[in-house]
Amino acid sequence: MHSLSGLAPAIAGVLGLAFGILIGRRGRSRLVGEVCGLEDEVARLESQTRDQSRQVAKLRGEQRALSSFTRLLPSIARDLNRSDLDERQIPRLVFALADSIFEPEQKLLYLALPNGGRGEQGQVLQLVERSSNTDIPASATKITVGEGKIGWVASAKVEMLAEDWLNMTRTEGRAVEDNHPSLRLDLIGPLVHHVDGKDRLLGVLCIGNPASRPRDEKAMLQMVTNLASIAYTNSRSMRQLSDLANHDGLTALLNKRYFMGQRLGLLINAAEREAAALSVFIFDIDHFKKYNDTNGHLAGDEILKGVSQVLRENLRPCDVACRYGGEEFIVAMPGARGNEGLAAAERIRAAIESTKFPRAETQPGGRITISGGVAQFPVDGTIGNDLILHADQALYQAKAAGRNRLVQFRGVNIGDDGVNEAAVFPHADSLG
Repeated sequence: MHSLSGLAPAIAGVLGLAFGILIGRRGRSRLVGEVCGLEDEVARLESQTRDQSRQVAKLRGEQRALSSFTRLLPSIARDLNRSDLDERQIPRLVFALADSIFEPEQKLLYLALPNGGRGEQGQVLQLVERSSNTDIPASATKITVGEGKIGWVASAKVEMLAEDWLNMTRTEGRAVEDNHPSLRLDLIGPLVHHVDGKDRLLGVLCIGNPASRPRDEKAMLQMVTNLASIAYTNSRSMRQLSDLANHDGLTALLNKRYFMGQRLGLLINAAEREAAALSVFIFDIDHFKKYNDTNGHLAGDEILKGVSQVLRENLRPCDVACRYGGEEFIVAMPGARGNEGLAAAERIRAAIESTKFPRAETQPGGRITISGGVAQFPVDGTIGNDLILHADQALYQAKAAGRNRLVQFRGVNIGDDGVNEAAVFPHADSLG
């Protein structure tokens, strides 16, 4: 009995120890669980913080881009809308605007080439401006409308983002391939001009690897392409108006006002600056009044247009032709020194004489012919009026000598019966 009573405290101690151990284990398990939960919460908070940091960085980037765009837009829009804007300046302004919004690594601008009135069938896009850290192969500088992603955008006339190509409902179930691996095509937008109820393609703008992608990036891209379209349309319209103002309506040659007021002066200044020669050739159509009286003024207009066409076909690349008035024409020949101007004028005279014009048989000799005179800068004059005056004097000498011939201001005749072509080159006396 005594021995059993002595065991009780020991058993109680063992049970207490076992209970303590059990309770300790359960506490530690609960503690471990709580620690793991805290670690998960910390990881979640850290991930949330990173997401928020990314969002803040994105918002700051968008704010920076928006601030740059807002600061740049008024001046670029003003420049793009200038009436005297040279079309060659437009890509630089468009790229500056794209940079302020997207900060891209690559920018490409393609323009639609004229297609002879056949619409967009077979129309070609020509790369006119690029900004890229990769080389663009020659095969990617010309793209047929409908070819690859760029050609598809040109044909469909809709903006496309990189992710839009994954949704083939946008492309009517067609998988569209890239044009070339070197072309980064994250954003592609068409340049379109709405005229006569139709959208006319002007070109395509491609944006690659943009560092900034605003939430309304497609609308922002559309704004850039719309401004570019307006600029190209205005520039081309102003050029057409200028051409109409500076050209003769019947012959399409330069008119007297523009030739005398600007073009000839610029050519003389260039010749003087470069110590170069310049010849001026003036001619009129022989017996033109007789042709008009015999065949009517409408037929006379056709002769004027026909002579102008032959003249254009026989000009040197640098020559400038003008309808001076009535049946009289002037050609400025930059760089034509010595007998070169006279020889070039003779080619024009001979070409007109050999052309079969309508009703030419009613003219004396049965042909349409011209008479003309040639003067040279600086020996025959240093200003436009003097050169034309002296060339005109030579013209009258050619007419007095029997027409269908040319006279150098210093008195050399060529192009008529009994005159050897070698006579072009001897020195001649001044008309005085």
